[in-house]
Amino acid sequence: MEQISIAKVLKPQGLKGELKCLPLTEKKEVFENLKFVFCNNEKLEVVASVFRFDFAYITLKGVDSIEKAESFRNKTFFISMEDFGELGEDTYFIDDLIGMTCYTEEGEKIGEVLGIENYGATDILQIKDKWATYLVPFVGKIFLDVDVENKKIIVNKQNYEDNKV
Repeated sequence: MEQISIAKVLKPQGLKGELKCLPLTEKKEVFENLKFVFCNNEKLEVVASVFRFDFAYITLKGVDSIEKAESFRNKTFFISMEDFGELGEDTYFIDDLIGMTCYTEEGEKIGEVLGIENYGATDILQIKDKWATYLVPFVGKIFLDVDVENKKIIVNKQNYEDNKV
């Protein structure tokens, strides 16, 4: 079964085993009806899951103390791709973008996507060309078309050059 990471446990919250988690997805609705999560290949039942102040708070069955909750610190929670559902328009999985090749509208090869970072405002693509690696904001005026099936991204060359760092 294919899985996707949805949250990283930051710390126990309170004394009764609730876990404060950093969401790893922009699709916040996955936390609304969460029944199960996977952690270290173990299926865990979710008793409660709420989203408050940009964090997910998850309570697991059998985790009813701060000591038990502490064992989950820095662990990642996953759900099945089936439970995750469909992506919205112009939304992509990070794994789909990594390794894609960027081309200008004229067909000139720009480089390859090595990774993605996020500093809060927008995702930043790390793109390696022949000589260097650049950071470029993943915004529509630069990245005109993303073809996941063919692993190809079309960029506006002028906007790309103006915004790469």
